[in-house]
Amino acid sequence: MTQQSHSPSTESIGVSLVDGDAAIRHARQLMLRSENYDVRSYPTSTALLADPRSRDYPCIVIDIEMRESDGLDVLRQMRASGWRGKAILLDGEDPAGDVAKEAKLHGDRVFERTIGDRPLVAAIAASIDRSWSGWNTQG
Repeated sequence: MTQQSHSPSTESIGVSLVDGDAAIRHARQLMLRSENYDVRSYPTSTALLADPRSRDYPCIVIDIEMRESDGLDVLRQMRASGWRGKAILLDGEDPAGDVAKEAKLHGDRVFERTIGDRPLVAAIAASIDRSWSGWNTQG
């Protein structure tokens, strides 16, 4: 007899993780996998945009000040290609400024780049639309 002992599972809920710092990206990937998220990590936003499977994941955690691109522009491109998820934008400069204003338009959230594991997991969980799996079958 199998018994579930926790609240709604995060297993198979996909999170795309974009960060140019390999050590941070790897640590966050391991942490999110330990929370049973299905994580795809990308060293660049170009890699995210090039992967068609990234459109299947309902949440993107992205460092918005990566060298090769602007995180908000990446989200605009993802949405233009059909992605309808939510983003957690990590900003080191002004998490309450202009970036936050634009993010709010789409239901995205902005946090300081140094966000801890527990607050990040809570933010991801809050951003997930539990009906996401139905969206994947409509395309």
